[in-house]
Amino acid sequence: MNPDRPLLIQGDHYIYVDTTHPEYKIVLPVVQEVSDLVKTPSSIHIYKISSHSIWYACEQGIEFQEASRFFHTFSKLQPPSTLMDWMKSQFERYDILKIVLDSRNRMKLVSSKKGLLLSLLPDGGDCLTDGENEYMVFDPSYRGRLKKRLMNEGYPVKDFGGYEQGAGIDISKKEGIRLRPYQKEACDAFMKRSSLDGGAGVVILPCGSGKTMVGIELLTRLRQETLIVTPNDTSLRQWFREVKQHTSVSDEEISMYDSSKKELSPITITTYQMLTHKRSKSGEFSHLKTFRERQWGLVIYDEVHLLPAPLFRFAAELQSTRRLGLTATCVREDGREGDIFSLIGPKRYEAGIKMLEENQWIASPTCKEIRVPFCDVDAKKYWLLSKKEQFRHASENKEKLNVLDHILKKHSRNKVLIIGSYLDQLEMVKAHTGFPLVTGKTPKEERERIFQNFRQSKIRVLILSKVANLALDLPDAEVGIQLSGAFGSRQEEAQRIGRLLRKSEKSDDVTFYTLVTPGTKEEERASNRQLFMIEQGYEYKTEEWG
Repeated sequence: MNPDRPLLIQGDHYIYVDTTHPEYKIVLPVVQEVSDLVKTPSSIHIYKISSHSIWYACEQGIEFQEASRFFHTFSKLQPPSTLMDWMKSQFERYDILKIVLDSRNRMKLVSSKKGLLLSLLPDGGDCLTDGENEYMVFDPSYRGRLKKRLMNEGYPVKDFGGYEQGAGIDISKKEGIRLRPYQKEACDAFMKRSSLDGGAGVVILPCGSGKTMVGIELLTRLRQETLIVTPNDTSLRQWFREVKQHTSVSDEEISMYDSSKKELSPITITTYQMLTHKRSKSGEFSHLKTFRERQWGLVIYDEVHLLPAPLFRFAAELQSTRRLGLTATCVREDGREGDIFSLIGPKRYEAGIKMLEENQWIASPTCKEIRVPFCDVDAKKYWLLSKKEQFRHASENKEKLNVLDHILKKHSRNKVLIIGSYLDQLEMVKAHTGFPLVTGKTPKEERERIFQNFRQSKIRVLILSKVANLALDLPDAEVGIQLSGAFGSRQEEAQRIGRLLRKSEKSDDVTFYTLVTPGTKEEERASNRQLFMIEQGYEYKTEEWG
């Protein structure tokens, strides 16, 4: 027992971390590798160890002996033996199952633990042995579904099955284009493994750090036909502009496949919505067949944490194609991180906001939570509503308009983004301030015109709906004001703050305000949304209004 240590590790998989301890910065990187942040009450942050967090740690080269030694060194109490035994079993599971190609070019699932394959796949077929290992031969078309099935059983599969070559394209970066060091490291990490293992997985970089350049670099390294799948029309057009701007691609070799023009090219950019489009609820996906018929050498999933469940099957069918997932966070609110792990690939590289900020690659964000009480009438109404209605009522607290006026006056010389989740609230803000509003219903041409006016400083303030959650190329935005957010989505907080992180010529510092009604469901959910930034090493400075 050593009460002076910074960690308290419990048998229920929770780790309590004292953020005021002198050794906090020493233990934090390892704690983040083997567990996930779940709560941040006061100065004690609570993490939880899961199977997925351990398997991600394995991918980064951490071994059980190293993790065990770390826990015993920095824990106040002896780590529970039941937890350590479970962790050891999870570390061991990461190396049990492998997919390989044999000398006869057959695809095999190999297990180093005898009897395991038949227990997991009783209907999987004949189980054979080569002496030390057991194996099953399977149809390559079943590769993705097999990995997903085994992941659901609690066993990750290391895939050494290799990749097919896509049709070649002649493409290179334009002269003078240079990657930042971490972008190059991400690409090297993605490709550094053997030709069989490298070339599939997830790269995690903060918003504003240039994830698109990682995709473009891999395009020019592989020089194979590529499908880029984006979350919306705005990010689709951003990818198109950047690929054209930074590479030698010709007009005939790149196209956007969207609602207005459905054209396939060697480099095709589309959206998740197009891939999952159906003419009727019971009908087939309208465009998937078209995309399947192309000989892709690389598929890039932008904002991969948003990959719609219907596309998991599409991803499962593309296991012989190199796959790159790009995101700022792997957190999924539906808990299906395991599907991303098995179908897209494990985490290959991650760089945090704090590290990039300290090296001056992105702006330095100051996060402020301003607590705005109800007026008496709305406070009484709140307690008469259902829980779901309470959350929205608190989110749309009309007193927030007064705080908004104050912040806009304070930042009268800055470029500001006002962000919210409820259209009625945003329409009210538009009427109140006179600034333009962009929502998902804003026509593409008008949306691009407004964004361009903001980029050129013809307008200083923009009001944005949930379109702010996804890729937006709005450099020089210095202030973000969040009026309302989703029901506890930490990925949303990361995306919205990310709108401010692109380096500006005007200032290295940006401010993100989130307005919250205290003592309500909104305050409770806001705490969960803030977890991502807190995990990156930031604090929310709290101010009381009124």
